[in-house]
Amino acid sequence: MRFAHAVPGASWRCLLLLVMLFVLPAGAATEDSTLAIQRIKAAFLYKFASYVEWPAKAFREADSPIVIGVAGADSIAAELERAVVGRTVSGRPLQVRRVAGGEGVECCQVLFIGAANDPERTRELLTRARGHPVLTVTELESEHPKGSIINFLNATDKVRFDISREAAERNGLQLRSQLLAVARQVSS
Repeated sequence: MRFAHAVPGASWRCLLLLVMLFVLPAGAATEDSTLAIQRIKAAFLYKFASYVEWPAKAFREADSPIVIGVAGADSIAAELERAVVGRTVSGRPLQVRRVAGGEGVECCQVLFIGAANDPERTRELLTRARGHPVLTVTELESEHPKGSIINFLNATDKVRFDISREAAERNGLQLRSQLLAVARQVSS
């Protein structure tokens, strides 16, 4: 791998785990493969937090948790709730919050907007998060929605993601090079 020398020790192992997740097949829409995809996306959602630098204003206090909000994806929220138990990122505990309506979007550090949301609701949530230190993540196959920082897609039977640097910068977030290196596509 061309970036192996740039990523030291533990960071390299975490990044390798992300890459290994790419090779798990998405497969047909069976119950088992659907569950596997949900688990992979849940793992990505909490691992993404390790590769983002938030401005100080993103947290009320030094020990505030990293809140992962989930809108319109109850099964992924349930997987996340199981996955984050006892985990921390940069000394902060992880917490999952289901987002109903548009309230509380600005209180999340990560906001996952599931494909089950209608396009208007997706736009509304992305608009509410715009300009706030929120890592927005969507899962739309057709295109990377405007305002979304990371968009999941199934490419060649694998779970992959694209990144918009412009959207990240607009929300005041710095994405680490290790995350950018494993994205399928990074747009400026």
